[in-house]
Formats: sequence, C-alpha cells, structure tokens
Amino acid sequence: MATREEIAAAVADREAEMVEFLREFVGIDAENPPGRRYVDSVEFLADAMDGFGYDVERVAVPDGAVAEHYPGRTDHDRENVLGRRGGEGGPDVHFTGHFDVVPAGEDWTRDPYDPVVEDGRLYGRGSSDMKSGIAASLFAAEALAAVDGIEGTVTQSMTCDEETGGFTGLGYLVEEGYVARENTDYCVYTECFDSSRICLGHRGVLKFRVVTHGTQAHGCMAHDGENAVMAMNDFLARIGEYREDLHDRTTDLPVTPEESKRADISATMIDAGYSENVVPDRCTATFYRVLVPEEDVADARREVRELMAACTGATGAEIEYEEIMFAEPTAVPEDCRVARTYLDHIGAFYDDPGVVLSPGSDDQRFVVNDAGIEECIVYGPGLLDQAHVADEYVPLEEVTTAATVMATATADLMGTLEG
Repeated sequence: MATREEIAAAVADREAEMVEFLREFVGIDAENPPGRRYVDSVEFLADAMDGFGYDVERVAVPDGAVAEHYPGRTDHDRENVLGRRGGEGGPDVHFTGHFDVVPAGEDWTRDPYDPVVEDGRLYGRGSSDMKSGIAASLFAAEALAAVDGIEGTVTQSMTCDEETGGFTGLGYLVEEGYVARENTDYCVYTECFDSSRICLGHRGVLKFRVVTHGTQAHGCMAHDGENAVMAMNDFLARIGEYREDLHDRTTDLPVTPEESKRADISATMIDAGYSENVVPDRCTATFYRVLVPEEDVADARREVRELMAACTGATGAEIEYEEIMFAEPTAVPEDCRVARTYLDHIGAFYDDPGVVLSPGSDDQRFVVNDAGIEECIVYGPGLLDQAHVADEYVPLEEVTTAATVMATATADLMGTLEG
C-alpha cells in the first residue's frame, strides 16, 4: 500500500530522468507519412522498458497488412512495441500511445528534432502530440513500482501510424489479440488533452476522394470535349449546400472546442489538368467529413453517393468514389470506473476536472469499438492546441502532474492506494 504523498514524491524524484527521456524521444524523427525511423523509435522504447523490468515484445507488421492500408509504403518497416510488468493477481491496466508524428513543416524558429527546454517548456515535434503522454505513463509506473504500488499488471504499448489512421498500429494490436477483454481491465490512451481533464471519446471521420470524368479536347475547340473540372464544380456546389445542412446536426455531448459540436465536411485537396490548353478529362477532389457521435459512417457514405448521383444527373459526368479511411464515433460513459477514478485524482490538482470528447478521431476507437473494452479513456499531458503546429511544445509541469495522476489512479484501480 502507498499514500498519494509517497507516490507524488516518487514521481518528483524521477522528474529529471523523465525530462531527459522525453528530450531523447522527441529527437527521433518519426514523421508519418511516410513512416520514418519507426524501427529506431521501437528500439529506443524497447530498451527503456527492458531497463525498467518489463517483458518486452516487438510486434512487426507484415508487408501485406501495410500494403492493405498504405499502398506504396512497404519500404518503411512498421513495428509496434508492447511490455508487461507485474502479473501477481489484480487487474491489468494498459497505457497506450503512438510514437509517430506529423511532418514538421515550415516556420519553426527551433530545430523540431533537436529538443530544447526553455521557460519550463520542452519544444519539438511530438512533444505534445503525444510523446509526453508515453513518457508520463512510463514514469508513472516506475514511481508506483518504487513504492510497491503495483498489484496486478501494468501494460505499456507504443504504436505506429496513428497519424494516418492507426490501422497498422493499435488497430493491428487489437486485431491480433494483444489488446482484448481477456487481458485488459482498464485502458488509458495517453493522447494530448492536458492534465486537467479526461476525454471520453471522439467524433467520427470519413476521408474520401471523388473523381469526375470527362473527355479531353484542345482548349481552342472545347466544344469537342467534356470538362471534368466543370462537373466537379457542380459537385462542390452540392457539397457546399450539404455542409450547411450538416451544421444543423449538433451534439449535446462535451465535444471541444464548442465550434466542433456540429457535423461538417471540407474539400481539402483538388487536382486536375495537364496543360493550360487542354480540356481536362478528370478532376480529383479529396474530402474530410466529420461526424458527430450520433451519426454513423454508413449514413455518411450514403449521403455522399446521393450527391454524386445528383451531380451525374445534372451534368452527365461519370463520377467515381474512393474511400481513404473511416473512423466511427466513439464514446464511453462518464460513470465507468476508470473515468470516475481519474476525475477523482485530477481533482487533487484542479478544482473542476473537465470531461470532453475530441473533435477528431484517434486510436481509442480500436479499444472501445473493436476490442469491446468500455473501461477506456483518453488522458495525457500534451496540449491539444499544440498538436500539429510549428514550435510545438509541452509544459513540463503538465508532464509531472499527469504522471502523478496516472500513478495514483493506477494504485487506486489496483487497490494499493492507502486512504
């Protein structure tokens, strides 16, 4: 048994080590796409967990599984890593997070992969989204072990490809049974929502391409062709009207920010043409459709196809649909035990712990929707508004607070918290 004070002191004793771990971890350029330095990331994490006393397994993703979801990326090896420690009775508490990051892009005033600490913040790509969550969960377990607070199993998994759907990351671990109701009592996905609140789920998403087809012709004899761009123009106008209708579909669930409590659709990319004097025979547009929790993907697909049919009826153009990925909305009850426990321990630091749903999708859906584990929340120290931005940072105080909450909540769930 251990007290809150003993656990907090054990976390504080490891703060410098945790910051150094995070600094090294953020320095690994694991950009996705395409899936850079995944093996280096897994080696770094596996070595750390081995040193902490975990039974570690590196889970390679077969090329066939990669090709199914990410054609053309099989030249980048994909691995996930999983470690377990403890195992003497008690529940299994599983922490999971992703180590891939979005491309750094431009406009940084610092090197995104040479992390620096300034004014209590660690800067670097992935610092908030979401390598700080992995660091916090690892050192929370270390602190808990130091005060004999583990009675059961702590499982840690770190996965690839979340930024492009997660199908070969946590999705693959669920598919292969590494995360299942038989071996997981509680799951905490350590994505970035800051240490003051828990996240119960997320909106859904449907990403797809539409191609309008026409007939090539010389620009000076456009009457001999059928302009695919003009057909796409008709379709985009219909998407604009559809978007207005979607904005009337709102949810009462605590999606953050407030503006994200409505359904939406955006055209995000468009491509057409060969030369300024050629009537294009095809035009491709990519769309990002966001679903509120009360919607489902099947209905969203049906509505898109209805718009396509209306466009064909109006223009005569052949229209093709290609799905990129989808994620069904996910939400767990606020009164599930892991949620109630975390809110209690967050309350030691904040007067009014928050409960939110994410505006975008994440890997929690694999645990809840596919593995059928309802005792699964999202909690991590990173800041949502720092995800995917230049000069991304995480406040180090957030990391320490989150690690302390994770450690005390885990002790509570395992029955080893005194008082």
